[in-house]
Amino acid sequence: MKGHLDEVSLDGYLVHIYTSPASVNDSGPYPVLYVQDGSSLFLSGLEELERLLSVGELPGVVLVGIQPVNRLDDYTPWKAAALVEGRPAFGGGGDAYLAFVVTEVMPYVEARYSVQTGLEHTGIIGASLGGLISMYAAFKYEDVFGRIGSISGSYWYPGMMDYMRSASFATGVAETHRFYVSVGTREGEGKTNVQKDMVSLTLQAREVLLAQGLDEKDVLLVLDQDAVHRVDFFQRQFPEAIKWLFR
Repeated sequence: MKGHLDEVSLDGYLVHIYTSPASVNDSGPYPVLYVQDGSSLFLSGLEELERLLSVGELPGVVLVGIQPVNRLDDYTPWKAAALVEGRPAFGGGGDAYLAFVVTEVMPYVEARYSVQTGLEHTGIIGASLGGLISMYAAFKYEDVFGRIGSISGSYWYPGMMDYMRSASFATGVAETHRFYVSVGTREGEGKTNVQKDMVSLTLQAREVLLAQGLDEKDVLLVLDQDAVHRVDFFQRQFPEAIKWLFR
């Protein structure tokens, strides 16, 4: 690793903050991307990220990975029953988690690292339930996050599609917000519960965003051919998401 990775604990959450090699010779400031599930989307792929940075295929960006305390609670916007009998229910602590990100993590990062502020420079991204809460954040904090990545987002979550249709953005988001939405074409295979509709629900999510007033050029939908719902496929999408969100 040629860049720098810091590890801190904030209010019981483990946070990894990655700054690229470019920051050694360039004081920035850089855009910042807040990442769900800690560093799982980028830590194992830092060598490739740094290669892409070195050849100019990726923009310099500060990555802030936040490890959840309980992802079934932190990444769900309201309570819901478990999908499988005997498994834990979904806790619905998303509002408290996002408030923590905005009021504690962001001020910490902005005070100590050379990051740009403002919608066009501030992003949030995650995969699966992390993609769900990132999309929820786009509505709850539309004045904070202007770059949103949802990789294989769990749009099957009870009430999420209805929420997206009815919530509406309080202010115009055309020309200020950009969304990266992806799903594997084989996601949902073999499922008999609501997860079987992963692909069709992701397509619906894109249509809802467009119906909210976003332009097609600001909502990228990626169908990852033959990909299933697995972390290595999520990681494969991560550099592409960075490239598109901060292009």
